[in-house]
Amino acid sequence: LFSNSAEYPDLRKHNNCMASHLSPAVYAKLCNKTTPNGYTLDEAIQTGVDNPGHPFIKTVGMVAGDEESYEVFADLFNPVIKERHNGYDPCNMKHPTDLDSSK
Repeated sequence: LFSNSAEYPDLRKHNNCMASHLSPAVYAKLCNKTTPNGYTLDEAIQTGVDNPGHPFIKTVGMVAGDEESYEVFADLFNPVIKERHNGYDPCNMKHPTDLDSSK
């Protein structure tokens, strides 16, 4: 794993949503943060760093280690969610819920 003090990873040849949205500025802002359970940004992005992806298949390239990851690392998670889910913006939109089982 990258340590929190490691430099920004080289993502120039990566094809995943994380690589598209992780800028050096975002990395610097989030790299020393942890969730209450101790999950780090480096742990969240490790799968996308290790697996550059396929040129024709764009994957997410990151993992939420716990529920708090979505809030602590929102500066990265929100744009990735928006890209992966066709414009759904977790900041401004509410996912529709319909629990009517008769439908």
